[in-house]
Amino acid sequence: MRLALNFPRIDPARGGAETYLVDLCQGLIRAGHQVDLYAERWVSGCLPPEVRCVAVPAAGNTRLQRLWAFARNSEAALAGGAYDCTVGFINTYAHDVIIPQGGVLRGSLAANAQRFAHPIARRLYVLGKTLNPSYWTYRAIERRQYAASREARVIAVSHLVRRHLQDIHQVPRSRIHVVPNAIDPERLRVAQPGAVRCRFRNRLGLEPSDLVGLFVGHNFALKGLEPLLRGLARHRRAGGRSIHLLVCGGGRAGAYRRLAARLGLGESVRFLGHYPDVRDCYWSSDFFASPTYYDPCSLVVLEALACGLPVITTACNGASELMTDGRQGRILSHPTDSPGLLAALGEMADDRRRRAMAAEALKLGRAHTFENHLAALVRVFEEVAEAKRRKAHAGKTGGGPHGRARRNRKNAPR
Repeated sequence: MRLALNFPRIDPARGGAETYLVDLCQGLIRAGHQVDLYAERWVSGCLPPEVRCVAVPAAGNTRLQRLWAFARNSEAALAGGAYDCTVGFINTYAHDVIIPQGGVLRGSLAANAQRFAHPIARRLYVLGKTLNPSYWTYRAIERRQYAASREARVIAVSHLVRRHLQDIHQVPRSRIHVVPNAIDPERLRVAQPGAVRCRFRNRLGLEPSDLVGLFVGHNFALKGLEPLLRGLARHRRAGGRSIHLLVCGGGRAGAYRRLAARLGLGESVRFLGHYPDVRDCYWSSDFFASPTYYDPCSLVVLEALACGLPVITTACNGASELMTDGRQGRILSHPTDSPGLLAALGEMADDRRRRAMAAEALKLGRAHTFENHLAALVRVFEEVAEAKRRKAHAGKTGGGPHGRARRNRKNAPR
């Protein structure tokens, strides 16, 4: 098939979505498809050489102007290509298939507001966001994405996202295909995991016997770093085994450093910032924690599972739909489930229990392959391509009710 992918910027160092796009391009090329990428810019060498990159300008004096410019220019650029299927991901709308990696705007906003305990604080937060011009820009693009007239297929990365699509945008269930996210486990392999673990821990001053948890994310507030730190403090006060936490991500760490210090965790929490090779962190840790308020289907959770790390996450994370609570880790009902988090940390501190979950995590991480994910996407792309061919054929032959009426009139006896 001849496919067009549309994404603003391709830089795997920026985060999971960009890395996913690179994996997707590689998988499609290996499967024999032709891939054109429409983007504002991309990092040289990060994509397979077979991918044809098309520059889409995004001129403007402000971020919102550039956002709209990229969306409009993408629509114009794609209109000239005879593609079997066009695929968009974020902040563009003129596509046959949409894969909303970031979920649905109003669903994300409602989940974000849950970080505030007081209902008035939640309302003020939502009000402030909805009064921001950027919110209305993103919402306008979303409305175009899911407009009934476009009849776009939508790949929901979880049933959580599928429900939001139906409830918020009234997308018909028939147009939604649930295909969970996936990662390429081969990208996470290291030649000598034991040596990586030893070298990394030595650099941080950690002993081989230390119990180490890992948190990865840029948006510390949304991903639940505060409830995680408070949970670790409660675990310590309850006399639990000492747990060291690695915080990896480019978020603003100042407030969280101060919170860790106030909670008595200053020596056991290490803020690593944006770490160049997150594989070191995975292979040097004993479990993964992401008590998130919202994540459509967390790629870092999938990466942790593929590295054999049991996971603590929440039902607010679409990736939890792939897990079985108590088998590959623990699924909390909500980040504020303090008793559940305390119990989960206690299980991670139990070597026998944690190792049993680690073995199951590795099985799940390796079984949920990117090849299966890619095959499910390609089936949707093929359905789109076939529908386009039928429509084109009907147009050429005068198919459809109007065409049949014209033929009947032509062949009627005179």
